Amino acid sequence: MTAAAVTLAAVAMFGSAGQVLAEPAPVAAASDFYLPPNPLPAGNNGDLIRSEPFRPLGGSPLAALVPAATATRIMYRSTDTGGAPIAVTGMVLTPTAAWSGPGPRPLVSYTSGTLGAGDNCAPSKLLADGITIDGSGTPMAYWYTADIMSLLARGITVVVPDYEGLGTPGAHTYLQPVPEAHAVLDAIRAAIRFGAAAPTTPIGIWGYSQGGSAAGGAAEHAHSYAPDLDLKGIVVAAPPANVASTLSNNDGKALTDVIGFFLNGLLASHPEFTATVTSILNPAGIDFLHRTATECNVNALLHAYQPTSSLTVSGRPIMDELEADPAIKAVLDSFNLGRITPTAPVLVAQNVNDDVTPAADTYDMANAWRAAGADVTVAKLDTPPLLPQAGIAGHTAGLLLDNPTAGQWLIDRFNQ
Repeated sequence: MTAAAVTLAAVAMFGSAGQVLAEPAPVAAASDFYLPPNPLPAGNNGDLIRSEPFRPLGGSPLAALVPAATATRIMYRSTDTGGAPIAVTGMVLTPTAAWSGPGPRPLVSYTSGTLGAGDNCAPSKLLADGITIDGSGTPMAYWYTADIMSLLARGITVVVPDYEGLGTPGAHTYLQPVPEAHAVLDAIRAAIRFGAAAPTTPIGIWGYSQGGSAAGGAAEHAHSYAPDLDLKGIVVAAPPANVASTLSNNDGKALTDVIGFFLNGLLASHPEFTATVTSILNPAGIDFLHRTATECNVNALLHAYQPTSSLTVSGRPIMDELEADPAIKAVLDSFNLGRITPTAPVLVAQNVNDDVTPAADTYDMANAWRAAGADVTVAKLDTPPLLPQAGIAGHTAGLLLDNPTAGQWLIDRFNQ
């Protein structure tokens, strides 16, 4: 693939009405919206901290959704890995199209794939602004408008969570299913408390790649963390079901940058590993760690095809070094999906020739869920191998194939 093709493929990848409750006052300026109050106001998970109507300008992805929907930025309470309260942001999109199915208008939490680790990579910022600039000064855009539009066109309300540390201060806990699940489930609660949906609204979750990780985490933790939500179906597509396996698979390929995103999030949630992790990195590795902390995924080209063995003191890949430490390996294993049984129906969708998230890991997750009694449907999306050593084309193809399969499966769940 050419350098331009790698860049385009990388950015393409990663990626009504209930009773309106009293809303928090909007902040004075949009630039202040993502700065949470300190301390956070007392409340419950999913409570609104603030909201702000958004009118898109030309060039914004939201402009393509108008008049399909009205848009509102939200900030809401959630919890991090250790259960401490945090603020998370997102976007609520209320469709103008009527819902033609039975019962109240559904609500879907659309969980975005990898966009990066910097604050300007937040989905709500990318949706609102069209183009943002990451920490390296590189432009970044949002690439999931078509999926969102397909839901809005069917009269389904959509909430798009930003995840912990995207937009708001602090590091993004990339590929950690617990904080991702909390952000996703609390975004649904926030949308309901905002008044975009009724408490009895049928709910779905849909995510691809990192979004599949977040959706899978929500599937596993919804019963214990958010039993109040009426989840009808969850689409878990091309998830990094085994985090270490996925990251190792991308080492030295188009998306080497995701290893940096993950390392920064690991050190944020587990600062006790800081000395160990930094000691295995050589000066180039430390620079890689610092750069990827603020970069969006469009910058994948800067690190593409660079093996992480060139970033360590020992000359071994970063993931090999992490897995050699028993304490870190235990944490890595805890990020894997398939350990907790979902109680809501799940669609697992995966390109059998995915070159980013290994299909075998996804099927192991699905089989573990099934063996434990979960209602799991598997959709094997099948494309021929597409430059597998490039490490992006097969994953991107799966994203394109996923849309009609996932959308119709959710509609069928809502129509039951």
